[in-house]
Amino acid sequence: MTVTPTRPAMVGRDRHHFAADAFLYAACIFLVAIGVQELLAYLVSGGEPGTLVTPPVWLELVGALAMPVAAIGGPLLAWRASGRTFGWRVLVAAVVGAVVGSALIGMAIIALVSVLRRLPGLFPEDEGPWELVVIAALAVVAFLAEPVVAAVRDLTGTRRHPGRDWLRLGIVAIGLAAVVASVVAGGESAELGLFLALPATAAACAAAAMDLWQSRRAQGSGPTAGVR
Repeated sequence: MTVTPTRPAMVGRDRHHFAADAFLYAACIFLVAIGVQELLAYLVSGGEPGTLVTPPVWLELVGALAMPVAAIGGPLLAWRASGRTFGWRVLVAAVVGAVVGSALIGMAIIALVSVLRRLPGLFPEDEGPWELVVIAALAVVAFLAEPVVAAVRDLTGTRRHPGRDWLRLGIVAIGLAAVVASVVAGGESAELGLFLALPATAAACAAAAMDLWQSRRAQGSGPTAGVR
């Protein structure tokens, strides 16, 4: 009897890199969606977005769909970039992971804001939730540091996944440039990094759910599972 082996589930560092790629792809999708929405608003308003008091419903829909599309699209792109095929079960795992991740993110933000309110503020209250922004930035740096370093090492060494490495580094560079530009511009746009992190973190949770499903599927396959 001929058995078609399944690809082994990711372990350790590979799992972290998969989640990091999902995070970055989702952030990139969301950034593009924001850019498209701003461009459309500019065109609709005749070059004066500030005068657009009541945006069209379809324009608001672009912004409303940007976050869920990024949260689910990011891990699916990362899944394909890792050389895996996906069916409806993988899609369900991604959706469930994104929903659960979004709920956890919401609860974490509420808890963090509650704690920060009890502490003496480092920044003026009228300038926005900068404490939350700083904490989120540190968390993102800690999460992405090792995958970024690994991509640089791979490009200067074995070059096992050059396409994936360049894509990872390119998105990091674009995202960093966009966040720095938003901070320099000031105003509400200064919180762009925080908004990018929301769907990106949900995407990382979705990636974790997809990998968990794949791991259990591989374990359940027994001898038919790939060699770890």
